[in-house]
Amino acid sequence: MVDGRSLPMGLMRNTPHGPELVDGLIKDWQDALAQELGRRPVHLVLPRKRQDWAVEGHKVDLRCFVSPEWLTQDIIAEYDWPAPFMEVEERVIGPAGAPPAQSLHDLEGKTIGGVHGYTYRKLDALFASGKAKREDAPGETALLLKQQAGRTDYSVMRMLDFQYLRRSDPRMAALAISPFVVSRFPMYCARTKYSAVTLQELSAAQERLQQSGALEKMLQKYR
Repeated sequence: MVDGRSLPMGLMRNTPHGPELVDGLIKDWQDALAQELGRRPVHLVLPRKRQDWAVEGHKVDLRCFVSPEWLTQDIIAEYDWPAPFMEVEERVIGPAGAPPAQSLHDLEGKTIGGVHGYTYRKLDALFASGKAKREDAPGETALLLKQQAGRTDYSVMRMLDFQYLRRSDPRMAALAISPFVVSRFPMYCARTKYSAVTLQELSAAQERLQQSGALEKMLQKYR
């Protein structure tokens, strides 16, 4: 299942039958995983809130690029969990050439950009106390353009997204990653309890892709 809309994670194309996943890390990984499992991949594109419905309707075998930290205990229990296959890190993005944000204290009195619907638990107390203001954007590119326009002081973003955007869009050269880590979480391909793919098969396929260097090659495409 997929809920992204842009590179590097997942690029969508609208078709008469609905959105179709055509490129990105999610497609690369899920295609490779399906090949290792000897199966044909079918990428189901759904917003995150409808993914639980799809699982309840027995429409999904695997749910990749998901973290238990995003789910309730009831939903976590609906899956079998192999080892995580990668880790994602979110950091504060600031102006290049300026002193980088090092701690929560550096964010006080600032407007911080985030992506609509995303949770930044490390910053919750800062926003709740009014010591910093949160300003959301619909996606990662819009988030950085807001910052470029002076509407926010900092942004919070996955490192992979920022690395890709900075490489592909010259406008992002004025921004830089700070050492301040907002979150770090493992990413999984969770197996639905009814899936025809066994947990043992899934774990073995993931391990082969990692040991062969296939995942690292995929990541290098977008860094």
